[in-house]
Amino acid sequence: MSKLDVYLRSIERFGAAGAILTSNQAVTLRFPTGDRHATQVTPHDQLVLLVREVAPPGILDQIDKHRPARFEHDSNGIRYALSITPRPGAWQVAIEAIVPAAPAPAAPVAVRAPTPQPVAASSDMTIERGQYDAPGGQRVTASGSVLLDELTRAARAARATDLYIGTDAAPMQRVGGEVTPLTSSTAITGDLLSRELGIVAPPDARAAWSERGAAVFAYGDGAGRVRVTLARDHRGPSAALRLLPEEAPALDRLNLGIDDWLQRSGLVVIAGPSGVGKTVTLAALVRALGEARRRVITIEDPIELVHVTPWISQRQVGPHVASTAAGISAAMLEGADVIAVGAVTSAEAVSAVVNAVAGGHFVVTTIIAPAAGIAIECMLDLLPIDRRELARGLIGSALLGTIYPVTTRTGRSFEVSRPADGRRA
Repeated sequence: MSKLDVYLRSIERFGAAGAILTSNQAVTLRFPTGDRHATQVTPHDQLVLLVREVAPPGILDQIDKHRPARFEHDSNGIRYALSITPRPGAWQVAIEAIVPAAPAPAAPVAVRAPTPQPVAASSDMTIERGQYDAPGGQRVTASGSVLLDELTRAARAARATDLYIGTDAAPMQRVGGEVTPLTSSTAITGDLLSRELGIVAPPDARAAWSERGAAVFAYGDGAGRVRVTLARDHRGPSAALRLLPEEAPALDRLNLGIDDWLQRSGLVVIAGPSGVGKTVTLAALVRALGEARRRVITIEDPIELVHVTPWISQRQVGPHVASTAAGISAAMLEGADVIAVGAVTSAEAVSAVVNAVAGGHFVVTTIIAPAAGIAIECMLDLLPIDRRELARGLIGSALLGTIYPVTTRTGRSFEVSRPADGRRA
């Protein structure tokens, strides 16, 4: 029996349509109802060996040149297609049953082992409990990861804005700007953390994390949305989780006093340091603009709070648009009333914002700035020196105002500045 056969027999036993194997990450089984994750992690060296054991010579030549390759393999009377994406130190192998086996009898789902083990030739693959299981007496998870759901639930109960998880360390939370240990938390091993994050991360984020050591994505934990920034440090895998509500709040709940902006054109900048609520404030304004029946196109990376109204079209950098600047340009061509930009972080993005404002669009964006009064300068500083004066003049004539969220342990307040009369609300 080849090393690959262990995975193929598991695909057949669970009645799956296929699987995704990624170096040093949990095995993903593909089902019509959604992806499920196994307890086993596939080491990179083992993944390379199992491919080399069955791949034809011509395919191996392509792989050795780090080129994607695809071939078919017959096993147990079933033909499988294998698509290999080889990167230095991180491969991904997608397995698809071309002639799927008949569904196998339901096998008992094993409870997650405390520590993942590599798949051996004689081992049986077991599947994590996920959002598709709700057996009596067992914990139900919204995201697929019991561990992460429990951690985010505890952090939300403490009114935290962020959750920090690292290898061999107890999770930490940020409450009112102060970082403290998460109550009743214990240290998490790197293998467990990698597996649990792999459960909620989409394939492209897992691949980027393996290849470049960093990735950003968002998911739902049942109580709201979570934006995850994956990283690696000297201890191992780590992640920062930004805790967001399930949906954008109504604008009147924020008491901003900016209803007169909703039918105008111009620029609104939401400024402040990380973690003060810029994303939620932006989402509340986008929701209000959609409810005012203005055609809104958002450019985000990633999409965080999801809007359901048809007046709002949300687009993510990567899957939907090539870049922030390209997304803004496309929105202008479509004649959007409002263009909402999750963040401006490059000269190209700032130039696109200036062009959109000059074209008569309502543009709202966020930028990291230590004070509202210098938010525009922080944005202009991203441009080359020879382009700043013209951009400053265009923005100065179109600026409706800035919104500066302030978060403390007692709640959140807002400073709203209007350049026309200097009034601060």
